[in-house]
Amino acid sequence: MARRPALTTLALAALAAAAIVVAVLVVGSPAASSAQERTATVERGVIQSTASGSGNLEPANQADVDFATSGEITHIYVKEGQHVSEDEILAKVDPAAANVALAQAEADLQSAQDALDQANEAASTTTTTATTAQSSGSKGASDSSGSGSTMTVAAAQANVESAQLSVQSAEKAVTATTLRAPMAGTVTAIDGSVGGQTVSGGSSSSSSSSSSSTGSNGASVAGGLGGGSASSSSSGASGGSSFITLAQVSRFKMEVSLSESDIGSVKVGQPATVTVNAASGEQFAARVTDIGVLSSSSSSGSSSSAVSYPVTLSLDQTAKRLKAGMSATADIVTSEVTGLAVPSQALSGSTVTVQAADGTQTTRRVQTGVVGDATTQVVSGLKVGDKVVVRSTAAALGGALGGSDQADSAIRSRLGGGGLGGGLGGGGGFVGGGPGGLRGAAGGGGRTP
Repeated sequence: MARRPALTTLALAALAAAAIVVAVLVVGSPAASSAQERTATVERGVIQSTASGSGNLEPANQADVDFATSGEITHIYVKEGQHVSEDEILAKVDPAAANVALAQAEADLQSAQDALDQANEAASTTTTTATTAQSSGSKGASDSSGSGSTMTVAAAQANVESAQLSVQSAEKAVTATTLRAPMAGTVTAIDGSVGGQTVSGGSSSSSSSSSSSTGSNGASVAGGLGGGSASSSSSGASGGSSFITLAQVSRFKMEVSLSESDIGSVKVGQPATVTVNAASGEQFAARVTDIGVLSSSSSSGSSSSAVSYPVTLSLDQTAKRLKAGMSATADIVTSEVTGLAVPSQALSGSTVTVQAADGTQTTRRVQTGVVGDATTQVVSGLKVGDKVVVRSTAAALGGALGGSDQADSAIRSRLGGGGLGGGLGGGGGFVGGGPGGLRGAAGGGGRTP
């Protein structure tokens, strides 16, 4: 039992010794000082500043197509996965009811036209009678009669115009029994079958989920030229209420969310690089086509929320292996310039430390330009080939804890061959119970890779 205080005393002494060693390495060791800095050569290059976001690939253009008239589906001429051309017939509904309605409208128009002809004849007769009556002194009566005839002609003319509009509507209803493709694309979904019923105006629910975006070809034609309704959608999936969904799967776009600190530097037309994870990290050129006006916020706590803005990019390049829904990352180039570039860590305000060939260091004031993601443009104060000192806090920490061979050798020579992770004394430890000794108690784990 007498050995327990001794072991405790030894452990405390070991910890104190380890703390002294670390202090010597950080403050007094030349090896640690050299590990805090490195030199970089000033070169001419491209300095870029980017804003990044992630999202999923979507078809560049998608249309939800529906019949604009009700009826029984009699034919479906396409199937899922089939490519169709613009104005190609997709399906038909029974036109019998529409044909009857058209015939009735045409008959009503003929009746209205006949009534107008009769009103014109009556007005002509009334005018002749009024002229005769005027010559015989019955001026008041003729004025009253003529006014009544004029009103009759006006009413008949209005009936004709109304009947003409009814005929036009009936003709459109007949045309709408044939559904045509409003654009060229691939059939991605068919929600219906022969013998089923369609509901007029079924696309209204799907169009509520569509959004108009700059650069997208909006297919908002009434079912192409053959009737029906179509709404362009910027979402990757159909709303589920459309009869047929078409998509241009050979070209893609994606939407990313950017923070409020980045959105101010993003503009329509800026270039971007899209990296598709599923395509072995292959990169594709893209450009910004739309910037959302309204923000969206996601709560990360009870009192704070992250505000972001949607940005749409169109890919200028594509590949056969790309498919809608694949995850991707976009790097938007918000500023770019060609000039002298130095690592941003080399700058301390508006000064840099320049190292001469003999190792002497001097502080030099510089004028900077564009600040990129890793480098900064230097407008004046340096020239190509100058060596600048890059100081890094991470490098200093790595040197102090064994980041350089010289530092590690110093530790081994002082502690007897185990480093800080090997335990004091270089052998089987007396506190940790294993070969690691005070592993973790005095720095944790030997050399830092």
